[in-house]
Amino acid sequence: MDVPFFKNLPASTLALFKEKETSVVGIDFGSSSLKMVQLKKVKERAVLQTYGELALGPYGGGEIGKTAKLVDQKAVEMIKDLMKEANITSRHAVVSIPLRSSFITLASFPVMSDKDLNEAIPYEARRYIPVPTSEVLMDWWVLPPGVSGGADKDEGFAKERKFSEVLLVAIHRDVVEKYQNILKEAGMESSSFEIEAFSQVRSLLSREVAPVLIVDLGASSAKVTLVDYGIVRLAHNIDRGFQDLTQALSRALGVDFERAEKLKRDTGLSDRPEHKEIVSVVRPLLEYIFSESLKVATEYRRRSNHSIKRVILTGGGANLKGILEFSINKFGVETKLANPFGKVQYPAFLEPALKEIGPSFSTALGLGLRELQE
Repeated sequence: MDVPFFKNLPASTLALFKEKETSVVGIDFGSSSLKMVQLKKVKERAVLQTYGELALGPYGGGEIGKTAKLVDQKAVEMIKDLMKEANITSRHAVVSIPLRSSFITLASFPVMSDKDLNEAIPYEARRYIPVPTSEVLMDWWVLPPGVSGGADKDEGFAKERKFSEVLLVAIHRDVVEKYQNILKEAGMESSSFEIEAFSQVRSLLSREVAPVLIVDLGASSAKVTLVDYGIVRLAHNIDRGFQDLTQALSRALGVDFERAEKLKRDTGLSDRPEHKEIVSVVRPLLEYIFSESLKVATEYRRRSNHSIKRVILTGGGANLKGILEFSINKFGVETKLANPFGKVQYPAFLEPALKEIGPSFSTALGLGLRELQE
């Protein structure tokens, strides 16, 4: 089975669009909601046709905002419902693979011919992938000379270099098969799959050369992706998410999940005296998530001597009040909220709504752009 991860890696997102007549749907199976974005290319530009989001909770017998693991039939039902609600007309889908179901690593190989390297990588991959290679689908990309970080920017070093850096990725075979079956039952065709980190890079970055840290504040976990020279260098999953914030508030204040979720969204990191009790619950978990994220940046600086220059916050938690200032204080660099819809054309009246929901749609929109850029 061919699952080409690297049709459009960040470095190749600069390529011009080729003509493509059909629309495409990016589908992001999040831990607490399903998101879809339908795009079409018109005169060399990606155009937003429609988008939508549905909470998983009610389909799993829970509340809106709660994470849920749906049985396949419920997932099929949910896809059909969202397609109808959002007026999704295309059946051509590109699907995200969660970071927790994948492996991303940089590996070093002696400089050799492309033929020898392609034969060596599948064999040597066993050293880097912690499960039997028969259980995963693999792909890789050899980094061009001069973008490997650190000293090999220098032309003289590049000429003498004895090793090539290879970006190696793998996803669990059964995850792909599961999604393929669900989409088929829903009447959709899955043309390709992509690890969510690469989709976000495509929708959030352009020609950045300096290191950027993307922090995805999801419901069940936070994900951190470090990008340098437009290439994913590190990707790390943090086992704390914004649902944990809501549950902590629910316990501390003695309120139900729905009320705690509203208090979290309305209050955030407010400095008002009457919000002190809520903030005292919210802040420690944010400290943990951002401290773990900072460790990723620190480790990369240690290995490459490159420091991050910018942070982008994405995911549903990125809209928490006061989180931009919190991030700036933590990282000491410019921080921005994700704006993936800035990569596409849309009617002007949608701008306020798209700006608000943008951080939640970084993956889905990046998936759609992948197909249009082929």
